[in-house]
Amino acid sequence: MTVALVLAAEADASMCGQLAALGVRRVDLAGAGRGRDYGSGLLTVAAAARVAGERVLICVGEGAIPGDVLARLLSAGGTAAFSGRGAQAGIGALVADTPDLSALADAAEWLAASPEADDPHGALLGELARRGVKTRVLDAGPDAEGVLAQALADPAARILARWALTRDLQPATLYGISLGLGFVAAAWFSAPTLGARGIGIAALAGAFVSGRAGGLVAASGRWTGPALDWLGTAISLVIELAVYCALALSTAPPGLNGLWGNALRHTFAATWAGGGSLGVWRLAMAAMGMLGVRRLAELCYDHAVGSQRLHREAMRRIEQAITLPAGERYAIIAITAVLFGPRVTFLVLLGLGALAIVYVLVGRTLGSAVMHAFTKPGEQPATPENQPNGIEELPAYRNDGRLSRWIGGVVEGRLPPLLPVLVGLMVASTLSALGLANLPGILLLTPVEGMLLAALGSWHPHDGRRDWLVPPLLLAGEFVFLAALGLSRDVPPAAVFTLLGAVVLRHVDVGFRARHRSGISADVLGLGWDGRMLLLGLAALAGQAPLAYVAFSGYLWVLFAWDFLGGWLLETKAETEAEQAQSGG
Repeated sequence: MTVALVLAAEADASMCGQLAALGVRRVDLAGAGRGRDYGSGLLTVAAAARVAGERVLICVGEGAIPGDVLARLLSAGGTAAFSGRGAQAGIGALVADTPDLSALADAAEWLAASPEADDPHGALLGELARRGVKTRVLDAGPDAEGVLAQALADPAARILARWALTRDLQPATLYGISLGLGFVAAAWFSAPTLGARGIGIAALAGAFVSGRAGGLVAASGRWTGPALDWLGTAISLVIELAVYCALALSTAPPGLNGLWGNALRHTFAATWAGGGSLGVWRLAMAAMGMLGVRRLAELCYDHAVGSQRLHREAMRRIEQAITLPAGERYAIIAITAVLFGPRVTFLVLLGLGALAIVYVLVGRTLGSAVMHAFTKPGEQPATPENQPNGIEELPAYRNDGRLSRWIGGVVEGRLPPLLPVLVGLMVASTLSALGLANLPGILLLTPVEGMLLAALGSWHPHDGRRDWLVPPLLLAGEFVFLAALGLSRDVPPAAVFTLLGAVVLRHVDVGFRARHRSGISADVLGLGWDGRMLLLGLAALAGQAPLAYVAFSGYLWVLFAWDFLGGWLLETKAETEAEQAQSGG
């Protein structure tokens, strides 16, 4: 049994019903307001913690907390917290276990007298950490729910986060440490010796723990803003792509080394995707493409289902293994690189990544259909109108360019978007698989023309049950074409890989902007998927593919850094100043 306290103007009726169904004995309204107005509510929390004799759940914010989050909190064991990020920004919950009630009461009383208690949820998390209470944060950064992350990385990450909170270190500082250690790991992985890879594994583990700690500090609520959400994801992606690139650079034919790599020299592992170092680069690109498509698909799926989550507690551990979170991927890299070499590393990542893609693209499609079928009468689906914490439109995830928007305007949104994307993807993938080197002259642009069929749906509201698949499929089509084009035109594999990495980050960056209601209808600076395909196709037609790939890759990476500094961080600064002005008023 549990006692629940709601720090808000009024308790959400649906949330109260969910809590009662989950076994919560009593739900009380603890207090409301901002700044010092939270003091009375925190005193109510302190009083309840001293007399409850059982777990206490504290819910903060005006919106309803998703039912599966409440279920996970109550079944997590120990003290656990959920800090709303992205689509759930502005809400949070903390469940304090019975042995930690005394520390909760002391922390709440201390904060009630503090003039800076304008965020009770984050303040309680930070104060409990300073008092030595171990709190499991369920949404600490990208790929947060991996089993290895929870079992091995989080204990060290909690210690590091507690140390950072006592010194008022910002999450960006820990993310910066993570990025630095990630680059150190990539540098050591670029050497083929076992000793170098051992050092790389240690640095990669340090990068992962630092990133997890940054997520824990961000979840404390002391620093807010959309940039923190994107920063954690972007750094995780950059580190992983850097390690992929380093492993491919370290490859000597046939790409099998390590302790037992020679035993596989006469198997399919030595020749699949092509022999030699070029085959390893192909595998590295495929693994990167799967990672990017999966990440974008998760963003789009989160928008599609909104706060109407399926309750999947019974299968959560299986789901964690299937979707291959970051901790599990890092473990695969460490083990296979030492035992067999980069080729086996990418083969394993591809095999398990394919399983994750099948789960995301098929399993979740079926799950959303089941959710739709079992929606209670009168319960509205999550839409921009009745989901205030959602984004404006799913088309903002597409990363369309000016050309795609112009073509879509011809049909004025009357054509459903999924079928044109599937047709375009089939055409582009088939021609790329047959070999772009065999397409003479203007026929080289045929895959681009096929993918431009997807532009016909760019003005559609994407409100179909499976329309969330469109943005990741667009990324897949662009990725396949650019990879095949570069390799068929003698572009150095490292240059192709670098460009594809920038393309993946651009797509996910645009997706995160849409997630935080800052989506763009046409990607003018990044040219959009359509503009990039056309530009590089024309460059290959003119015989300038190597130069175009190198130059445009540099441009996209500079744009990525510029957009982050000039867009995300400035937006976060403006939101922070607005909140401070509102609190002061």
